[in-house]
Amino acid sequence: MTQQNGVVLVLELFQQLSDDQTALLGCGAAMLGAMFMLTLSFHANPRNRKSLPEASTNGQQESENLDENRPRRAA
Repeated sequence: MTQQNGVVLVLELFQQLSDDQTALLGCGAAMLGAMFMLTLSFHANPRNRKSLPEASTNGQQESENLDENRPRRAA
């Protein structure tokens, strides 16, 4: 089977799907594309390149520092 025959087979498969099935397939492809772009953008950010235990510890310290600096309100 050549690559061209594979493409023809996929196109024939798409022609046999109903409109609803094609829409669901398109939504699934869009979701996968969005997840890929989200993952790519997360890993492209230099701040997210720290090791996970180190990053979680720093996040806890930052939140504690924010709580200490926040003025308290009367109830």
